[in-house]
Amino acid sequence: MDDHTLTQRVAVLIDRGIFRDEESLRASAYRSLLILRPELKVEIALSLYEREEVSLGRAAEIAGLSREEFKEILASRGMERRMPLRSSEEIEADVRFLVEGRCKAS
Repeated sequence: MDDHTLTQRVAVLIDRGIFRDEESLRASAYRSLLILRPELKVEIALSLYEREEVSLGRAAEIAGLSREEFKEILASRGMERRMPLRSSEEIEADVRFLVEGRCKAS
């Protein structure tokens, strides 16, 4: 199917009120794709985890797996588990929060 035909079909679906706009059609198509090919959720999760955009727990959630299952996939692909990199400012903010919390609790 060429781009022109696809554009026409998208326009028809929107004109008939089946979809509000192109964005809602894309979102629906994306959800349908992930239902038809659930293994793609694992690929998305692995990529986000590898780029350090999500934690291991969040990646497992995206993939629809338990943490242990996700760890097994990482190991089977030879991917290392990573600790998220944090800036010195983030670490200092956490330390201040902990110190201030203890002072208030005393």
